[in-house]
Amino acid sequence: MKNITDLVKRLPSNLLIGATRFSREQPDRRLVPTESWFVGQALGVRRVNDRCVELEPYGNLVRNVYASSVGVLFVMGAGISAAAWAVIPSALPLDLWLILLLFPWLMAAFGGVMYLCTRNLFGRFRGGFIRINRRTRKLYFVPPRDEHLMSLDWDDLEAMAGYIPIVSQAGYTSRHPLYLIGVDWDQTPPKEICVSCGNLGWRDNGESARQLWDYLQIFMGEGPEALPKPPPVPPRLSRGQTFLRVYRDWAAKFRRDLSTPKGKRWSPLLVPAKLLWLVCMTFPDSLAEVIEYDVPYTAFPKEIDELCGFVEKRTPVMRLNGERLDQ
Repeated sequence: MKNITDLVKRLPSNLLIGATRFSREQPDRRLVPTESWFVGQALGVRRVNDRCVELEPYGNLVRNVYASSVGVLFVMGAGISAAAWAVIPSALPLDLWLILLLFPWLMAAFGGVMYLCTRNLFGRFRGGFIRINRRTRKLYFVPPRDEHLMSLDWDDLEAMAGYIPIVSQAGYTSRHPLYLIGVDWDQTPPKEICVSCGNLGWRDNGESARQLWDYLQIFMGEGPEALPKPPPVPPRLSRGQTFLRVYRDWAAKFRRDLSTPKGKRWSPLLVPAKLLWLVCMTFPDSLAEVIEYDVPYTAFPKEIDELCGFVEKRTPVMRLNGERLDQ
């Protein structure tokens, strides 16, 4: 007679190539960052209360990349047109000038087509969130594609720093989200699941995955009092304010970085780098927020909201003139 574990549908082995396994040894408190913005932006911790921690999945970043590709390709097209204007003679035919003027918009249109194609691939949602409850000792997640509530036992989870190589025209890089691997026993047959979270920042060779794993272990063992909290979730804003919020976040971090002794010392290099980041990264991200403004996230069942203490309330949309429009 087969053991029940033999019936589990396992993950493909190539998914874990290059991954680094973490143990459940005593977490190193020195590795857990103390900055609130880092906990939110790099580790992907979205909300914390005395029962539950809510995380941003790595998949949300992937979906946002397709939306931001519209802005990225526009910036690339503008850069190519500007470089062409700088090197070719000024006496050009009118049709060539027109091509150079339209080239950024054509690139943006191509990015829009790519985004619309991926909407069919990823479904009608812009992603979901992961919740880990320290009372039930369960991980809950609703995948955007099939909207099936997955429930994994925390004590049986395996943790790894994943390895995702990324090759593009800009070069090679890699990301290392935290993989939490467990079995969803509610499916028939039971299925091994890999939930990826964190690594929403830059390439770090798995350091942030290790920090997030230690953060989660401390939370499950001691609660949120011993941990830094992420920034509060911003209220739902108007479309215009949503576009500007990313720039405000960029400006706030710019001021923080320049106020440090290291930032002042490296300011001749830091300022141009920050301005380049503004054009190449912040603008596409803000445009992506506007494009996906009305695209919802997957919702948890009401009983999970109540169990985790994250009962959603109707949040008013704040207009630019200060008026509130209830959703």
